[in-house]
Amino acid sequence: MPLTMDIGLVLSARLHCRPQNRVINLVVTAAVAVAVLVRLQETLSGAERVPGVAAEYDLKLARLYATSKFIAWPDDSKTQTAPFVIGVLDPDPFNGGLQKLTTRKLKDRPIKVVVIKSDQDYQPCHLLFIPSDAKPEVVDALLKLTANQPVLIWRDEADPLNASGVACSFVRQGDSLLIEADPVELKRRKLEPDGRLLSLNLVRVVKQSK
Repeated sequence: MPLTMDIGLVLSARLHCRPQNRVINLVVTAAVAVAVLVRLQETLSGAERVPGVAAEYDLKLARLYATSKFIAWPDDSKTQTAPFVIGVLDPDPFNGGLQKLTTRKLKDRPIKVVVIKSDQDYQPCHLLFIPSDAKPEVVDALLKLTANQPVLIWRDEADPLNASGVACSFVRQGDSLLIEADPVELKRRKLEPDGRLLSLNLVRVVKQSK
């Protein structure tokens, strides 16, 4: 079953059924919804692994890739030929592992990976990964440079003191590796997450202070 199947089509079909069949169709619709959520949970749990990368960054790489499938960028509907660009700020903690994604596609688009050493050689990205040991001055410069762009800024580790401009981060909770997501920042950057993504227990939603 495709992860991106439209449950709305199932609901539409149900509305045109005879009354005696609607209870059965409600059950089927619920089962479809649960199946989609289970499959998404399995994917983010690391079911889609890229071989040849150290264990921790293998998992992080799988989750970056899987999460990106469930976020809509403004240019998604414009072209399917331009590459989906993933940038990683130097030093690259994946040790070249991101290059393995270039053999795959994301939303039927080829994937391009770029390593960015400074704000001077930045090129437009859909996703920009910031490693924990990146130079603070370079991080600040890139956050300012991309402030009003539809770029998914993803930190290697959540940093509450430097969360401005960051939409997603990895965060440890016991032995679990969670994804911390900021819906407000995603919306500000014109990025639209699938509602199913934010409902998973592997995703911790940032709560805005009142």
